[in-house]
Amino acid sequence: MFPLRHLLLLTALLFGMPRVAAAWPDWLRLPGFGRPAAERSPQRLQVGDFTGGTGRSARLGLLKELSSVPDVQVSEEAAAFTVTGHSVGGRVTARVADALGEPVFERSYAAPGLEENLRLLADDLILAATGKPGLATSRIAFVSDRSGSRQIYLCDPQGRDIQQLTRHPHGAVCPSLSPDGSAVAFTSYRQGFPVVMLLDLSQGWERVVTDTPGINAGAAFAPDGHRLALVMSFLGNPEIFVTDLGTNTAACVSETLGVPASPSWHPSGRLLVFSDDRGRGPRLYLAELPEAEGEVRLTPWSTRYGFCTDPEFSPDGRQMAFTARVGGESAIVVKNFPSGRARVIQRGGARHPSWSPNGRYLCYTQHGVLYIHDLLRRERRIVLANHGTITEPRWMR
Repeated sequence: MFPLRHLLLLTALLFGMPRVAAAWPDWLRLPGFGRPAAERSPQRLQVGDFTGGTGRSARLGLLKELSSVPDVQVSEEAAAFTVTGHSVGGRVTARVADALGEPVFERSYAAPGLEENLRLLADDLILAATGKPGLATSRIAFVSDRSGSRQIYLCDPQGRDIQQLTRHPHGAVCPSLSPDGSAVAFTSYRQGFPVVMLLDLSQGWERVVTDTPGINAGAAFAPDGHRLALVMSFLGNPEIFVTDLGTNTAACVSETLGVPASPSWHPSGRLLVFSDDRGRGPRLYLAELPEAEGEVRLTPWSTRYGFCTDPEFSPDGRQMAFTARVGGESAIVVKNFPSGRARVIQRGGARHPSWSPNGRYLCYTQHGVLYIHDLLRRERRIVLANHGTITEPRWMR
């Protein structure tokens, strides 16, 4: 069970941080804050010659990786960026130059397979050309009952490279990927009651983050990767806590008689959003965290929708996606933040939205199927179906 000294520290932190309602903080009143970025013309990119024993395969593979990226346009004519390279035995060395022939970068990729090296190169090219991260090497964690109990899996945005991460007898849910993709936090029922655990994806080891009496669930990594927001009820009513993974200390940041759930971080690391059901259905609330010691400021956030759950900030913090009830069924809604218009992205039972690292796409589930939705083109595609009932996707940020 949770060490007594940690319980004492948790209690001290809980009653040492008063919570009060507040107006919007000044840093949320920046010019342009809350307006989503407009669609830009794709950057033109030329893929030149690749020499070496696997050079031809590397060039064709890179063209395939870039063909599905709407932010770049592969061209045989004059382009803003040109990439050439050399590949032997699956290893790749690439050189990228701008329209004037000035070098942008030269890098070598030595992962075990050619395909993985090309994904890494494609992401570097997209970042250099657009200033936004690529998606080829990103991963989506999700929950599926394919094995007979709910377990956590991982796949890429194309629905490939599916890996089962957990094999806990009583199931595992609520995954959250660390910002660098090296670990996943999740809720395990391995001994019949919920505990929050951490899985190192490179080494394979697991450790318990908190197993206090009662509820331990819904962990979400902070942008710094060193803190988790989660729900615990060891003091009685469930509350939102922030725990430091380095010191194993935690502080309560909510004060409610309801049922808080689904905490999510603003990219600044200074703000949390969570849902809370206080008897009239779940609504969304904001908790502004102090930079040092001080008050945690709580503010209800109006969405004009009922039964709001699963909130998540966009990578730039200008929008928030969440699940709401629309027409008697769950739907995905995106609303400008901190205020502004809201629009329904998908109706008919869609749930659990999560943003892509570049902020252009949402993944979500509908009737057990995993989708990716292009918010600019307003179209979607199936990522994974016929893999049990899929829920709770979370895109690596």
